[in-house]
Amino acid sequence: MSVQERTREQALESLNSTVAEAAAFFATVSPVLSDGRQTAHGVLAQMVYWHERYVEVLQAIAAGEAPNLIDGTVEMLNAAARHRYAREPMVILAHNLAVLQQQLDAHLRELPDWSVNFPVKHDSGFCNINERVCLIEQNIRNRTIAFKRAARH
Repeated sequence: MSVQERTREQALESLNSTVAEAAAFFATVSPVLSDGRQTAHGVLAQMVYWHERYVEVLQAIAAGEAPNLIDGTVEMLNAAARHRYAREPMVILAHNLAVLQQQLDAHLRELPDWSVNFPVKHDSGFCNINERVCLIEQNIRNRTIAFKRAARH
């Protein structure tokens, strides 16, 4: 099913399920578990950081305001996220991710028009809400799969 064919409800169900699975998994693994590139703690910190951004951007969109977009490469922003949450335990980060997902879901359900742009930073290209939700879900799902694979080995 293409992104365009997915209904809002399907997109939200998929995102909610994927985030719940990720939060449950990451809450139980060692923070130093590695997928060969990053640690579980670092990836979970990034997920929390980006979810905070998504909530902030959607709040502005819902209020009819221009979102306060950030500058920097994804790599720089991810490094800042890892630094920001370096001292947070995995279980707290996982809980925060789940709470942020509830907020994100609520904001997404309030928006009547999913064809509007959902930028995440200054140099984001146009990406409507449905497309962005699918990208978020795919990223979290792929990261969770990679760490589940690493945990098995």
